[in-house]
Amino acid sequence: MDLARVMDSISFIGMAGSGKTTISKALAKKLDTSFIDTDLLIEERFNQTLEELKKSKGYKFVRLAEERIILSLDNKADIISTGGSAIYSDSSMQHLASFSKIFYISTPLKIIQQRIGMGQERGLAVPEGTSVEDTFNERQPMYEKWTQKTLDGSLTIDDLVDSIIRNL
Repeated sequence: MDLARVMDSISFIGMAGSGKTTISKALAKKLDTSFIDTDLLIEERFNQTLEELKKSKGYKFVRLAEERIILSLDNKADIISTGGSAIYSDSSMQHLASFSKIFYISTPLKIIQQRIGMGQERGLAVPEGTSVEDTFNERQPMYEKWTQKTLDGSLTIDDLVDSIIRNL
């Protein structure tokens, strides 16, 4: 399938552990196209993990770095896996919406907690001491605000990829 004929780009939003990167990789492979992960771009730019950046510069720095990365993207990026905090920046989300279809991977809290644990080792860009559950509850309405299509993150990767292709 030629993604360029379907639309310019696809962006995924959702919590850490929702499956954004895994689904992006699987979809890119199935469509024979490229994908980028904004978390990885941040880590490469600063030569630190997100958690190291958060500890050394603060969660707001991580959010600002993510915003700058997203604002630097264009429709040359076929598939974009965003960081979980992308939705805190209206300008980032408006930018993504200007050239991509936004899919929210809605994964149940219990699954996210199993995948990332109860702590913040995944570099969640939230104030110190904020629980995964509190983050999940705060962000869910923001993900729903920006999505064009919500996907059930408890499905298998193959089922999700097939659903995405059907919705392009």
